[in-house]
Amino acid sequence: MKLIKHQHGVILMVSLVLLFLFTLLISNLLQTSLLEEKISANEFSRSSAFQAAESALRDAEQFITSSDPVFNPLELSNGPFQGADCVNGLCPFYIFPLCLVADFNWSSKARGMSGSLPYVVQVPKYVIELVSHSVSDDGESIDALFRITSRAWGKDINTVVQLQSYFSLNTVKSRRIAWREIVN
Repeated sequence: MKLIKHQHGVILMVSLVLLFLFTLLISNLLQTSLLEEKISANEFSRSSAFQAAESALRDAEQFITSSDPVFNPLELSNGPFQGADCVNGLCPFYIFPLCLVADFNWSSKARGMSGSLPYVVQVPKYVIELVSHSVSDDGESIDALFRITSRAWGKDINTVVQLQSYFSLNTVKSRRIAWREIVN
């Protein structure tokens, strides 16, 4: 009984301090775990947007090499690339790349990618600009260089990726030879 008289609640104070330290440690671990989860979700959204932008570039290249009557490479000089504005994703050449033009209206001037993709909030869009072209004297062949700019969104509307590539087309009597170079 004599031992009880000499105790002054030291165990209670030590227990409360340890409980406080464990609470801080668990709170810190929880915050770290939530931060890592957000980082992972953002990386997934960015990766989805990047893949969608790549798909839009491939879709634009297929559109250029297709036999779609909207895009006839033998009539580039008096076709869809004339004028001062973009029509259905076909634009005259801008000196500044479209990825640097802040007020470019992607919803009304760009062309939507055909098909659908998972994990994106909007259909990726692209524009095709005619950089240069030359037609042979007989009008049977053409060499053209296009700049393609694509824009895609990830799982989150705030995750946006823009890619740009140059695509060269050589058409000789309905035979097309294509070359591409990606510029990030």
